[in-house]
Amino acid sequence: MKFDQKIHTERLSLRSLRWRDFGFFYALMRNRRVRQYLGGPVIWSQRIPRFIRYRAAPNDVGVWVVSLVERSQPIGIVELGPHKDGKDYEISYQFHPTFWGQGLAREAIQAVVKSALNETGLVRIIAETQSANSASCRLLSELGMLEVERIQRFGAEQIIFTTS
Repeated sequence: MKFDQKIHTERLSLRSLRWRDFGFFYALMRNRRVRQYLGGPVIWSQRIPRFIRYRAAPNDVGVWVVSLVERSQPIGIVELGPHKDGKDYEISYQFHPTFWGQGLAREAIQAVVKSALNETGLVRIIAETQSANSASCRLLSELGMLEVERIQRFGAEQIIFTTS
């Protein structure tokens, strides 16, 4: 499965991850607010391997750097790839806190989901988030995703949302 590597919306440009994005990636991985519901800041020794894994993502994984159209500065990352359940594809996202609350994550996620459902033959996409992450739960609901399951994983209650 191959995902479009360039996606555009009214306010955003989404493109594949480049080596020059490491500084932004590093900042996201160590930001406590960004990583609060994602296991905490990633330790230094894991940041480079994680970046390389994102850069070398196989065809069945899409990783996009999100930037504002009027600036090329990255503001977030969206990933779409196989979920831990082995059946579904999961969308995940991390945005710098400076850009929270402006509808930018919603716009980016909506564009990736639409592109993936229209271009790849996927019939649904899921998202998994901690139930304690009320902002993410609200975002997924606003995108029209429905809560289908609550599970315990990573030491916390997780909610599985789906597009259908």
